[in-house]
Amino acid sequence: MRITRWILAALVGALVVLPGAASVGAQESSGFEEIRLYDVKFVIEEDGSVLVIETIDYDFGFEQRHGIFRDIPVRENWEPKAHHDRVYPLEVVSVRATEGTPAQYKVETHGNTKRIKIGDPDRTITGVHGYEITYRLEHALNGFEDHDELVWDAIGADWALIIEQATVSVEAPGQIISVLCTTGPVRSETPCDNATSDGNRARFTQAQIFPFQAMTVSVAFPKGLVPAAALEPELEERWHWGRAFELSTVNVGGGIALLVAVVGAVGGLVWVKGRDRRYKGSAVDAAFGSADAEEELVPLGGEDETPVEFVPPDDLRPGQVGTLVDFRAHPLDVTATIVDLAVRGYLTIEEIPGGTSKPDWKLTKKKEPGDELEKYEQKLIEGLFRNRGDTVELSDLRYKFAARMGAVQKALNDDAMEKGWFTKRPDGVSLGAGCLGFFLVLGGAALTVLAIVFTRWAFIPIPIVIGGLLLMVAARWLPARTAKGYAVLRRTNGFRRFIEESEKERAQFAERKNLFSEYLPYAIVFGATDKWARAFSGLDDQLPDTASWYVGTTPFSVATFSHSIDGFTVSSAGTLTSSPPSTSSSSTGSSGFSGGGFSGGGGGGGGGGSW
Repeated sequence: MRITRWILAALVGALVVLPGAASVGAQESSGFEEIRLYDVKFVIEEDGSVLVIETIDYDFGFEQRHGIFRDIPVRENWEPKAHHDRVYPLEVVSVRATEGTPAQYKVETHGNTKRIKIGDPDRTITGVHGYEITYRLEHALNGFEDHDELVWDAIGADWALIIEQATVSVEAPGQIISVLCTTGPVRSETPCDNATSDGNRARFTQAQIFPFQAMTVSVAFPKGLVPAAALEPELEERWHWGRAFELSTVNVGGGIALLVAVVGAVGGLVWVKGRDRRYKGSAVDAAFGSADAEEELVPLGGEDETPVEFVPPDDLRPGQVGTLVDFRAHPLDVTATIVDLAVRGYLTIEEIPGGTSKPDWKLTKKKEPGDELEKYEQKLIEGLFRNRGDTVELSDLRYKFAARMGAVQKALNDDAMEKGWFTKRPDGVSLGAGCLGFFLVLGGAALTVLAIVFTRWAFIPIPIVIGGLLLMVAARWLPARTAKGYAVLRRTNGFRRFIEESEKERAQFAERKNLFSEYLPYAIVFGATDKWARAFSGLDDQLPDTASWYVGTTPFSVATFSHSIDGFTVSSAGTLTSSPPSTSSSSTGSSGFSGGGFSGGGGGGGGGGSW
């Protein structure tokens, strides 16, 4: 069948082009570019496809040109269905030309248009030349309840030159029942010069079509002459935001299933990896168990209330306690260590009045650190007084201590790992999980964008983004303590109760007035400085001795001192972690017989020109 069509096209083309070759060659050029004759033949085939044969007598004038191009729209907005285009599959059957006219061609796609570009890029021509373009269209017909029809812009409105004469003929597979032809600017209802039909043939003529005007023909014929499938418009959905968020079973169901899996995976990770271990047995076993005892996961609800401890467990220093409690060597742990070193006689802290501004503090080293100090304490003292002699003001360390602070914090984490408190380095676990979560967010976002652009399943990758966010949040809960670390934590919590509930033990403070200074750094770590100070506020005859390590600007009182020491810890934490600010430079389808009865209202059309 297809071979027969090709033979038919060739025979029709021969009848059209060959007899006209002599007349075309005999015509003299007008001197400017125009189309002398534009003849279009439509053959509606029995399978519903439409064979189109366009014969164009093109006058190039005196201009040197390679040939012509013909632009044919093959896609248009389909208003009856939102976000869809109607597509007209087009197959070029042949391109022929009169003698001496280059007929080589190539087919290009430009947006919604197929361009047939005819001519020789290495040769130019002038004057009048004839071309025959044969192509086949699918799904170009329209079906209605009482008839079928072809509505087509036989001459499109995109030609930028005058067409002196246009003729159009349509051959249907049966009796034609009505015809219509309009011409002029797009949406014009001006009838063509002539529109007639005889049996299964229709003919339309129009003299002189001006630039950017169209000629649209409509031909109706009875139903049943072509298969119903050929009358169904071929539709393709255009891209739009909403299509990827359709509430389909695959899209919604897949998204929910993946979300459940992702939430379950993050929750399972926290459940398995983020829970402390403890020694099996009683509360005493959990707090004092030996390294060879059996272990188990700590219940989610935790332990019963920890008994009060009156001394720091295992003689731990404040920085160590702070790191154990929250898995992190916080800057507050470092500033508490400065106070602790001062209490222990390694330096003094002197408040310097700031007038209307905030006060400053001067640190004075009293003795050199030795091996009796922990490594992080040695690094801290060395970092505070580096290149400063024995005295430094806190404000002088702004923007200069951040890197040293990092070294002290690392040493604190190293100390905790050496003591066997954590299953893995907490900073590494949190950072790794946070980074993985961040990349999951980026990857999920990228997949979501790709799904929106190329698929209908944008809900499916969204759970990956949610999983990444959950992992970034859960990163803080992933570090876990060993049974040994949990045992020390139990006793640390007992000591914390002593600091926070210390007013009940006021009688003991009367006996040990230096206890205030000794345990003050721990109160700083626990965030209980005010509570600790209030425990001594009623012991006016036994005021704590702070003069050996802290020099204030006013006579000592518990309330004033508490306020000053809080100011020191907050200021030092901010100052010692501050980095220099970055610098940057700046400088200033309806029926052709109802809604389609106007020019430019059919399929096809387009235009062309020379190149």
